[in-house]
Amino acid sequence: MQTHTNKKARGISYIVLLCIMTIIFFFTLSNTVLADQNSYEKIKVKAGDSLWSIAEAHQKESANLSKHAFIEWVKNENGLTRDHIIPNQQLVIPVKRK
Repeated sequence: MQTHTNKKARGISYIVLLCIMTIIFFFTLSNTVLADQNSYEKIKVKAGDSLWSIAEAHQKESANLSKHAFIEWVKNENGLTRDHIIPNQQLVIPVKRK
């Protein structure tokens, strides 16, 4: 009977430990992403801009990214699922803040 109680207590301990580790991982990851985005330039999309035109204008300032890699980085970091952007939209681009 006591081994059943010990196994149950051990199982609960593992669940609690897993929950604590998940919470710590979440906060660490979210702080890293926020800190990362704060170290990059933010731009406001103008009428007529496209991801390609933004890449052409800023890609030379980025850390050795091709235009395609620049565009993929912008899409990933800004949560874009398509290439569609709109005027006045704020975008984080892979150019270090000065």
